[in-house]
Amino acid sequence: MADDFNLASAVWRHSRVTPHATAIAYKNQTLSYEQYACRARDLAMQLVRSPAWQERSVKPLKVGILASRGIDACVAMLGACWAGAAYVPIGLKLPQDRILAILAACELTAIIVDAEGAKLLTDAVLAACPPILIRADQVPSEDHGHVDSSNHINSPLLGKLAAPVQVAAEDLAYVIFTSGTTGVPKGVMISAGSAQNYVTTIVKTLDLHATDRALETCELSFDFSVHNMFATWQAGAALHILPTTLVMNAVKFARNAQLTVWNSVPSLAGMLQQIKALQPGCLPDLRITVFGGEALPQTAARQWQDAAPNARIFNLYGPTEATVFCLAQVFSCDTAITAGRDFVAIGTPLGGCQAMVVDTEGTELPDGMTGELAIGGVQLAQGYLGKPQLTSQKFPVLNGKRWYLTGDFAVRDLSGVFHCLGRIDNQIKVSGYRIELEEIDAALRQVSGRDLVGTVAWPIADGTPKGIVGFVAGSPIDPAELTIALKQKLPPYMVPNRVIALEIIPLNSSGKVDRRALAELLKIEST
Repeated sequence: MADDFNLASAVWRHSRVTPHATAIAYKNQTLSYEQYACRARDLAMQLVRSPAWQERSVKPLKVGILASRGIDACVAMLGACWAGAAYVPIGLKLPQDRILAILAACELTAIIVDAEGAKLLTDAVLAACPPILIRADQVPSEDHGHVDSSNHINSPLLGKLAAPVQVAAEDLAYVIFTSGTTGVPKGVMISAGSAQNYVTTIVKTLDLHATDRALETCELSFDFSVHNMFATWQAGAALHILPTTLVMNAVKFARNAQLTVWNSVPSLAGMLQQIKALQPGCLPDLRITVFGGEALPQTAARQWQDAAPNARIFNLYGPTEATVFCLAQVFSCDTAITAGRDFVAIGTPLGGCQAMVVDTEGTELPDGMTGELAIGGVQLAQGYLGKPQLTSQKFPVLNGKRWYLTGDFAVRDLSGVFHCLGRIDNQIKVSGYRIELEEIDAALRQVSGRDLVGTVAWPIADGTPKGIVGFVAGSPIDPAELTIALKQKLPPYMVPNRVIALEIIPLNSSGKVDRRALAELLKIEST
């Protein structure tokens, strides 16, 4: 129905039209669309038949998902959606205090765990959990036949639950927690209408087909997973989940599964290049590559094009607050490259989205001038859960329209293409000079020939950065030689005091270079 915005509806639809088509493949398991819909429906029925669920008359109903990347996590998430609730992924690698903070902020109606998530249910966590606690891998099945295509139920919540519960565009679809500058996580609230606009738009933009086999590299707590899962299922395609133990063998995994769609952060491509897993022509089956979540170096894009000669490469940009991605740029030999950064441009807005560059007063700047990137349109988040003041600050009304201030430096060139110039919060001041760490990263990539690099302010004395340290993946390197090369590209105050080679550059849970982990290495070294 036109007014049904439930994220589970595409799976239900395909379960009736192509019931035996593969929906999910993970390790040695596969679920057809029919099997996937049955499991999600059965879990939804267990939720809505619980007395605690029926007593919660106040919307939105929220279901926590404490599960590792895999089939059970997908069933848990889709079951929550099927029941008409918003899902709230909780990362398994989070410390207990962070899990407790999320549980306190959310007021969950239920929480669903898998075998790995169950291991985190300490006494403290259990005490903070909602009354409904379900193991996704232990939900009894109502039947094993076809999904009932009728919609005859006694009430929206009880009886033979067939189709997913209808939800409106303004209803909450999911809440994803991101890092806060104060150390307190921020819950970004995305509506069902915003999520559906993204999914339908990106399927058309990428031209996804039911015959596609797409890669999943993300945990549910990283909003890139929304793209990977729901765009794939919207098209009726198969989602192939990469086990965490096979990340270093991702190319072999893609070849064995004959994947046609690759979804990942650019850092994964950089790591594969570093270990020499990317060879020209090694990924001939790929027809679409989606890179997002961080800047895409031009060199990485070129190397990937050599490895996947039949693939169109899409560089997608977007903050969680604008529903996954909101700008896109197709890479080619004449693609716009961000000057001084060697990054592929972030392109132009997707349908339903707008972008502009503003000054500190929120006034739109003309093309060619640098400012903060602001995003507008139908994909904007409802705001931050329980933080109205922060919501009004980050989602101001400018010229009568609601925008989100991304915290990214950007510029729009004279042809209307946007370029991201790095995070405002990655700008530091050393010896009175303002320095953008991404600019040093770009120079390090150029002189080292390696994509995985990172810079941090170090040491810190009295809360003030006193120097800069650069890190380069792999070894050996000649630090003195790199420093000489950097002096040819950067002013003296931007040249790192040290350049360190690491066999493996630490990445965070989203697959991006982890500057905090790099700073911790330096802190340990100094003790």
